[in-house]
Amino acid sequence: MQVSIKGKLFEVCDQPADYWGWIAEGRYDNEWNVYEKYLKPEHTFIDLGAWVGAHSLFASTIAGKVIAVEPDPVAFAIAEKNLAGLDVHQLAVSDKQGTIKIGSGWLGASTTRVNPNAGGGIGAWVEGQTCEVACTPIRDFICDLPDPLFIKIDVEGSEEAILKDAGLFAERKLTVLIELHPFWWKDVEQTWKVFEVVKALYPNSIEAVKNTWVLLP
Repeated sequence: MQVSIKGKLFEVCDQPADYWGWIAEGRYDNEWNVYEKYLKPEHTFIDLGAWVGAHSLFASTIAGKVIAVEPDPVAFAIAEKNLAGLDVHQLAVSDKQGTIKIGSGWLGASTTRVNPNAGGGIGAWVEGQTCEVACTPIRDFICDLPDPLFIKIDVEGSEEAILKDAGLFAERKLTVLIELHPFWWKDVEQTWKVFEVVKALYPNSIEAVKNTWVLLP
């Protein structure tokens, strides 16, 4: 099927039909506006939590290079088709090298995550809807990529693990669009403190919508 994102047309898999409908309704216009304003042709765009690839598709019309990362095997299979010709990885970004267990109420939904508990109005993991996937720290994943980088982080609570490496944000001064999911953090108080440390490195940062921040170097 064909979808339009801010007037740009893309061929995508039919599913998830409800998501493409929400895009048509304008529910994600805040994110598209962020990319139009802050994403540049010289950026490498890294889509952490790419799901079925809409953000990477739109970013590919602006950024010089796009790298999409999605751990959910069902979503990854769809993203790989939608993002044919782009750099797509089935991988979880965490705070360790190895493998990690992820799950959802239904693999392929946009809520596959490390935390098995319910949160934010979303139910707990369901038996049979889990899997083990490879994982790596963000520092290792981007170590060989040249600046400037624009990283979108929408990883259903695993931003807690990414933010632990606050030093990386100080060193690289990345441009970041990050969605926070505190209801899936293990240590909510400490993670908010770490996020404030990271945010302080970006004095021009803005909150695009509640708990979704644009960190601007």
